[in-house]
Amino acid sequence: MTTPELTLRPATAADLPALAAGLARLPLLQRYARGEARLAQDLGAALARGDGLLVAVEAAGPAGLAWFLRDGTLGMGGYLKLMAVLPEAQARGVGAALLSAFEAELARGAAHGFLLCSDFNAPAQAFYRRHGWTQVGALPGLVLPDVAELIFWKRLPASGPGAPRGRPGP
Repeated sequence: MTTPELTLRPATAADLPALAAGLARLPLLQRYARGEARLAQDLGAALARGDGLLVAVEAAGPAGLAWFLRDGTLGMGGYLKLMAVLPEAQARGVGAALLSAFEAELARGAAHGFLLCSDFNAPAQAFYRRHGWTQVGALPGLVLPDVAELIFWKRLPASGPGAPRGRPGP
């Protein structure tokens, strides 16, 4: 997606330092002890593995990131590992654009999308619900002992005739 204000594209190694610096300022990532160096390392490893990394870029630089795995979740769909919008770019449609691009990427080969959202992150939960995602469970203490990670799921539309739809369930 490209507008005069926002461009979405695959992240490159050149994007990672600015992304890591911006993401490290977010209270959510601070709570999960993800500082700039750790984020740069994690994003570099994700890029090397071929994980999906979409960056949203505005004139001033990176505005947000969607990091995802295209398949593997329950053998039926992709997983949004991290979606984050930098503070100065929030409430301008960056998150919606990243989520839409993630869903479009998955819809080419998966029937379902999955993501986790922290139980304390009510604004993110409301955002995902507004975009058609449904909370289907919780994983207490998965990452932090005092936080439940809420499981969200969305059935994705097929992308064209005969598009793959994932494995049928039992």
